[in-house]
Amino acid sequence: MITDVLTNSHEYEKLNENFKLVFDYLKKHDLQNMACGKYEIKGSELFFNLNEYETKQVQKLEAHKKYIDIQVVIKGEEYMGYTNISNTTLSEEYDEEKDVMFLNGNTDKIKADNKSFLIFYPQDAHMPALAVSSPNYVKKAIFKIRIK
Repeated sequence: MITDVLTNSHEYEKLNENFKLVFDYLKKHDLQNMACGKYEIKGSELFFNLNEYETKQVQKLEAHKKYIDIQVVIKGEEYMGYTNISNTTLSEEYDEEKDVMFLNGNTDKIKADNKSFLIFYPQDAHMPALAVSSPNYVKKAIFKIRIK
């Protein structure tokens, strides 16, 4: 897992050619005023889902095999649980169509807000949308980058 503030995003663009596209997209588009939904940047190779929801006290721990996530909170704040997948046990079998498996395990937490981003690789189990203190409204972009 990688986390940093958006003002440092240029430091990570060289890790993957699509990371630069993600950070350029964030700089050029006003996601606060965009409607929720799925947006394609490079077809199934790079797209994002823009979601709105209320945070919760408990969520499912998940991981992916085909895509790297870059998660960016647009409005609000949330905790994100995270751990290495080797510290987990399988809760629900991998769904290849949805590219998700659900896991059991303990996590550390990091606070995410509109100044930060988090990158989750396949080895990074994560638990998004956790309430910081009490449930609150969040708008978040989840960029999906296909692993080559």
